[in-house]
Amino acid sequence: MTNELVSGLIRSITLRLTDAGIEDASIDARILLRSAFGWTAAEQLGNLLGSAPAEHLERLEKMVVRRATREPLQYITGSIEFFRHQFSVNESVLIPRPETEQLVVQTMAFVLERKIESPRIADICTGSGAIAVSLALEMPAAEVHATDISADALTVAQQNTYDLNAELHMYEGDLLEPLSGQFDVIVSNPPYIIADAMHSLQPEVAREPSLALDGGNDGLNVIRPLLTGIAEKLKPTNSAAYIEIDPPIKDAVMKLALETFPHAGISLLTDLAGLTRCVSIEHA
Repeated sequence: MTNELVSGLIRSITLRLTDAGIEDASIDARILLRSAFGWTAAEQLGNLLGSAPAEHLERLEKMVVRRATREPLQYITGSIEFFRHQFSVNESVLIPRPETEQLVVQTMAFVLERKIESPRIADICTGSGAIAVSLALEMPAAEVHATDISADALTVAQQNTYDLNAELHMYEGDLLEPLSGQFDVIVSNPPYIIADAMHSLQPEVAREPSLALDGGNDGLNVIRPLLTGIAEKLKPTNSAAYIEIDPPIKDAVMKLALETFPHAGISLLTDLAGLTRCVSIEHA
């Protein structure tokens, strides 16, 4: 990589990423350059006609090579924005998606609507901790608990908790097993991809941990015991659970939820694209 004008550097990186099959190559090129140079978007714009800092070109080149192999951009830069905060991520955790913010929104709306002053909330399969940390930051009066079966994922979640100055309790273990007592709200973004669909995932998604993606032959391998655990740990009245799901398994999840919670209000919620992304379980 040569020491050329920043604008020319962005164009050349864009071409390389385009050749690698990356759709938003120009956006990724700018993000990689800012990350490598330690610039803000404004600084990048102000330096377009200036020379690229030679001392950072080697780092930038390594980042571009990684992205050209379809490594997720967020793993390369080490962070992603979720619910107005920057979260650290690495290959040990699923990259938080915008649609997952719905779990935070639904929880906050339910707590506000039901006037629960000090809600007890659990986030199962917390991964990076994005959901749990966001809830703790948005609702300081809440007692937030988070679990994950992966020790490496919890290391990332704990770092995000520290970096964002959030207060919550984290446990290593399978689903709700580490938790005691009952909860006002339980949320989860569990593995839910049908096993046969794993091979057709985008190259970037395929680089994310399969432990956080693979839901087994019917996509319900984790959701089944998760619903059973929620039935045991969710308060019987004035409580709710929100679970992110994949559109192809919505009917099977709905049937399972109705069987597990015969006296609750069960509904399927859609994301901004109109796709079914969440099963809502609410007790009056």
